[in-house]
Amino acid sequence: MNYALSTTAAEVFTYIGFVILAILALMVMIVIHELGHYLAGKWLGFKINEFAIGFGPPIFKHRAKSGELFTLRPIPIGGFCAFAGEDEDNPDPKAFNNQKPWKRLIVLFSGAFFNFLSSIFFITLFFSVYGQVLPTVTTTSDSAYFQEGDAILSIDGKQSNILMPEDVEAVFEKAGNTATFKVLRMGKTVTFTASKSYHAAFADGDVIIKINSTSLSEDDYINYSTEADKIEDYVTDKATFVVQRGDSQVTVVAEMHEGQWSYYGYGITRSMGIVRLPFFTALGRSFGFAFFVVFKILASLGGLITGKIALSTAGGTITVVKTIAESTMMSFSNFLYIIAIISANLAVMNLLPIPALDGARMVFTVIEWIRGKPLNRKVEGIIHTVGLILLLLLTVFLDIFHLVS
Repeated sequence: MNYALSTTAAEVFTYIGFVILAILALMVMIVIHELGHYLAGKWLGFKINEFAIGFGPPIFKHRAKSGELFTLRPIPIGGFCAFAGEDEDNPDPKAFNNQKPWKRLIVLFSGAFFNFLSSIFFITLFFSVYGQVLPTVTTTSDSAYFQEGDAILSIDGKQSNILMPEDVEAVFEKAGNTATFKVLRMGKTVTFTASKSYHAAFADGDVIIKINSTSLSEDDYINYSTEADKIEDYVTDKATFVVQRGDSQVTVVAEMHEGQWSYYGYGITRSMGIVRLPFFTALGRSFGFAFFVVFKILASLGGLITGKIALSTAGGTITVVKTIAESTMMSFSNFLYIIAIISANLAVMNLLPIPALDGARMVFTVIEWIRGKPLNRKVEGIIHTVGLILLLLLTVFLDIFHLVS
């Protein structure tokens, strides 16, 4: 009994430790965002009143010779960079709203830009230390081009990126009858042009367990080597098969061609593989992958708005912390990967034209630039305040909805 209690206590304290690490990781990402605002503001001559890490009453203060106040606060869920005259009129020419619109746009954009740069850093680190998930050649069928183990880096110049299993097929779906492949083979990059042709769909030992939407019972499994004629009991011209091949299951789309089941393709079967990349290859590919993640985030937002994606998949701050903590419990590589994804996520979210976010402030600044004069500062301030309150309520609702679901 005492052993069980001590084990449970140890697990609880371990989980609390991971939660604390997750909170600190989230705070670092937010501080990076605010650092972007701060450095851009310093470079462009804005007056900065305070740069704070955390929220709540200050527990540490330092006043720089320039007059800026640096504070450390006890609630580790973010921070802020307070510019003079950001939300009100201020006679100081260095105040935020007295600066030229293009300067303000740079400062507002720099927070998200720094999150994007940090995402690039974490992605590069992940790809070079642990590897990128890539379409990998598992078997070849009389192919003169591919070798088993080839990791496909790009097809016709389009970078291969995988975030979810269905992305593997998306990499190949636009490849024509002839395509130029760049692969990583034994640590070296190899480029060649391959053409599609008909290839044998099945190999000796393949066991067919599903034909189209029909899952076969175990007694009806078809061993292709000895029972190929049984396929005709289900289909005769074209079908999608799920095949047990060795220790793995593969999906084969095949058609009857010249008396045998064949598929028209490059003569390979493929799966997802984790491939460690050379540093400069990882750095170069990190940009394409980061933009791919941004596209996925925007597509997910669109899905949430249209109802194609369930609201229960979204979450607020608590859900983010929980996700980071659980990823960290599995492995440090998962922790690093999720940090890279969330950094890109923060960059996108902050640029959305939602009141209280940088994106909305940029919209107001552009309107002012076009009109030649600002909108009513008090009205703008009220809009951002209401937007902030609604965002906080939304994050709480999403967390509750996510946890209940």
